[in-house]
Amino acid sequence: MIKTGIKLFFILILAAVLTSCGKHEKELKTEDEYLTAAKTLYDSAVVKKDNNLFNEAINKYKEFIAKFPNSDKVLSVYTQIGGIYFDNLQNYNEAINTYKTVYEKYPDKKEAKQSLFMVAFIYDETLKDKENAKTYYKKFLEKYPQDTDPNDKMSESARRMLEVLESGKSIEELILQNSANEDKKQDTKTEVKTDQKDVKQTTKEVKVPDNKVEEKKEDKKK
Repeated sequence: MIKTGIKLFFILILAAVLTSCGKHEKELKTEDEYLTAAKTLYDSAVVKKDNNLFNEAINKYKEFIAKFPNSDKVLSVYTQIGGIYFDNLQNYNEAINTYKTVYEKYPDKKEAKQSLFMVAFIYDETLKDKENAKTYYKKFLEKYPQDTDPNDKMSESARRMLEVLESGKSIEELILQNSANEDKKQDTKTEVKTDQKDVKQTTKEVKVPDNKVEEKKEDKKK
């Protein structure tokens, strides 16, 4: 009787475990279910400020990428992972690796531009690795020399930040220097315009001397 009770107990435990596993698999069958599970972990991590939960959320997002590598949501998942590494975990090397993956795998997407800028920015502002920062700002500007979107100032920012790194001056000093250069250019333009105006006015005021007029009259008489 006791043996039968023990056996029944273990059967019930095993059934509970299998049922639990079955439910878990069922919950994570589709893309949306995986993403919802990852987002739930992330939201919980934010509330609890729990790094372990942030890592669990990252792992769940990585499971999504492994299970659905051709999904059109993979790109946004990569950027989400990069954001968690950068903003929440301050794991800057892993953030850089994730952002590099984005621009290497999706070079023609707008997220590639943002990701490449973030690589340079993290090297520059966070890790204080100036040489790598210069390398990646240059790489960024080679690919994105101009901002095509008026609301997107990344190329302009990258150019200014590279100038700061190469000149050794602060951003404030460069702004003042550029402002002074603009003032000089404006003054030069004003001077040129004034000179041209004076020349035109002088030309209008020039008169033929009287002796030359008399000479012309004499020539006509002859």
